[in-house]
Amino acid sequence: MQPATIHDANTHGSSPAPEPADPKCHLLVVKVASRCNLNCSYCYVYNAGDRSYLLQPAIMADETVAALIQRTATHCRRHGIAEFTFVFHGGEPLLAGPGFFRRFVAHVARDFPPETKPRFCLQTNGTLLTKEWCELLSDLNIGIGISLDGPRESNDIHRVDHSGKGSYDQVLEGWEAARSCGLRPGLLAVVNVQTNPLDVYRHTKELNPRSVDFLLPDATHDKLPPGRLPGEETTLYADWLLEIFHAWVAEEDSPFRVRLFSHLIRTVLGGNDSFDNFSQDPNEVMIIETNGAIESLDVLKVCRHGITRSAANVLTHELDDAFDNEMIRLYYNSGQHLSATCQQCLIKSVCAGGYLPHRFRQENAFDNPSVYCLDLMKLITGIQNWVVKNLPEDLRLETALTPITYAQARAHFQVFHGIPE
Repeated sequence: MQPATIHDANTHGSSPAPEPADPKCHLLVVKVASRCNLNCSYCYVYNAGDRSYLLQPAIMADETVAALIQRTATHCRRHGIAEFTFVFHGGEPLLAGPGFFRRFVAHVARDFPPETKPRFCLQTNGTLLTKEWCELLSDLNIGIGISLDGPRESNDIHRVDHSGKGSYDQVLEGWEAARSCGLRPGLLAVVNVQTNPLDVYRHTKELNPRSVDFLLPDATHDKLPPGRLPGEETTLYADWLLEIFHAWVAEEDSPFRVRLFSHLIRTVLGGNDSFDNFSQDPNEVMIIETNGAIESLDVLKVCRHGITRSAANVLTHELDDAFDNEMIRLYYNSGQHLSATCQQCLIKSVCAGGYLPHRFRQENAFDNPSVYCLDLMKLITGIQNWVVKNLPEDLRLETALTPITYAQARAHFQVFHGIPE
């Protein structure tokens, strides 16, 4: 496979690849609960302006679960899918209660085609985790991801309960409950550029997670990222992430996988890695709401109220029917539907336009670069330069990787847009 060299990405006016004729899904985010015991200030479900959750059942009904599993089994048979993943999500999924997960897993074991291996994951805020919960999840072979934004002073800025009290102590109790049961959870953290990235990294090392997802705050061109002023061109988020990146790669043995960094390294070297934040490949993911509605990416709720709604529902439709929905199709192939600006960019082969919600602007929808465009440019060129510098000489010659600096990528952007340097 040829490396995805950033300097080769300058293909002016290239047209998007055709959408797959037979799209499919291999992962469902199952919203088993539509309510949450926390009230995180940045939450796209409850605090970004979309009020759809108020119309949803609090917990997914058994009838909906049965239909969901039947539709998924049919989809797997039709497309010959060897492995299918269910991600239990919410709200807070543990509000559904232990019996829900026992019944769900047993139903899949009974109804799934033998040629398809099911996988189960659960993303939780961690505050309800107990030893009993962790033993159950371990017995059911459900992997755990826990959301925590760093040490107490970082986490409790945004991750609070409905009375405004920080969640850190409760989350740590849940984390220790998981560790006491022999589990090694994954960690999800939202970047806060007001915090010290190395403090967050040191705290993460102490927790020793299986893997880490550092997420950019959900933002659009109409709802700017925290710390960003209108018209301001800064790279606060790239600078924050690059500090952690250099600390992480300086370790003699990587203590855990950082999904964002691992993906970008592999992509720069020509690898193929599914990651919907930066991927030219189809996003084979759908969301199932508690009422059974089949919807597009849930984070799109940050764009405007009702944007993810679909007429398809597992009670009445097959998963394949959902691809008739415009937003589901757009998200599925978002790495190929790029704005004119992105089509000219030197790093488009790695960035792929960035995360779909981050491109949104009311006046022209998704026909824009990411609101994090300059951050992505600086982050990707920074990681690419590290990769080139650390490749053995013979491999560097073989791959023909040529470093490009952020200044060069930025200058190209300015020339294309007629912006004075």
